[in-house]
Parts: sequence; C-alpha cells; structure tokens
Amino acid sequence: MTIKLHGLPLSNYYNMAKLSLLEKGIDFEEVGVRPSQEADYLARSPMGKIPCIETPEGFLSETRVIMDYLEEIRPAPALYPGGVWARARARQAIAVCEHYVELVARRHVGFAFFGAPRSQEAFEQVRPAMERGLAAFARTTTLAPYVCGATFGFADIFAYYTFGLAGMVMKAVYDWDIVAEVPGLAECLERTRERAATQQCDAAQQAARAAFQAQQQAKAG
Repeated sequence: MTIKLHGLPLSNYYNMAKLSLLEKGIDFEEVGVRPSQEADYLARSPMGKIPCIETPEGFLSETRVIMDYLEEIRPAPALYPGGVWARARARQAIAVCEHYVELVARRHVGFAFFGAPRSQEAFEQVRPAMERGLAAFARTTTLAPYVCGATFGFADIFAYYTFGLAGMVMKAVYDWDIVAEVPGLAECLERTRERAATQQCDAAQQAARAAFQAQQQAKAG
C-alpha cells in the first residue's frame, strides 16, 4: 500500500506527518498542494488545510488523526508507548504542544515571517500565555531521554516541529529562547534532530524555505 501525502514541506504539520511515515517505514508519495478553499480540495481536507493523506479507503486530514491511523496500519515500530496510560500521557503532551505552545506562537507568525504589522494586543498577551504553556509542557513530559520517556515517538515528532516554529517566532518577537526555559528540552530535541529521517525532512524544508524567500525577494524587487 502506498499512501500519498498532500501538502508542502514549508508546513511544520506536513513535516510531522512526513517524519511519521518515514519512521514507520511506510511507502508514500509526496503531492505538492497548497492550502485551499476550492471545492475539490475541501473534499479531501474538510478545512482546506495541509497535510492530508490519500489512502486506499479515501482521504484523511488533521495531523494527530493521521498519526493515529499510521499507528493502526503499521503497529511496528510503535510510535506510541505501550500501555493505555502511557499512550494517553503521550497524547496529552501532544495536545499541550499544539494548543498552548504552537497555536499561541502563531499569533505572531504574520509579523515574524511575512511583514505584517505587529499587534500590540498580541505582543502583550502571547508571552504570558507562552509561559503558561511551557510550564504545562514541563509538567506533562519527562524528557528523559525522549519527550515521554525511554522511547522515541509521536510526542517527539510533534515537539520537534512545534518548538522549531514557535522558537523562531518567539526569538524574532521577544528575543526569547523558549527552549531554554524547559530543562532538558534542548537535548531532547537534538536527539530527534540527529535521526536520519528527521534530517531528510529538514533538508527538504530548508530547500523549500530558501525557494520561498527567493520568491519573496523577487516580488519585492
């Protein structure tokens, strides 16, 4: 079975799905697609977001749903820990990453990356919200040696790309290293970065980012 992964490597969520496929050893093809509100794409991804995957049964969207699907169809290597409680804890860490770190930082993405004006309201609200999110992340993870304990898994993938984006945003806006705020997190993220599959994803993302920046400069010139 070959899965088709729709989206673009600029997206951190796309790279979460891609890294999950690579780590699972599942055959897949990449289909370059931008987010869209066109009817044909909404039939594949109901909110028009990326990524989505095309399976023999149809399309699935939402990164956490994709991760769970991949775990079901390819149980080994497992990317959730064993045991109901441990798996729930891993999902909790992922939810904290998404809702209280990634989505908080996204309020500044337009300003940090696309030249949008800075919102004073966001500037005043985001840092304290991020401080609470980082504290919650520290309380719900072990980071010894991986996010949720002894083995690498989906929580590591989610944290790696969440803090990759959020870290750049918060550094650009506040000159603040949020990774340094959580003891052991930098070392944990580095273990994920060193994996061969991660380096493959990162190389594609960096190439896509360079191409995007070149396009933006050409438009500005």
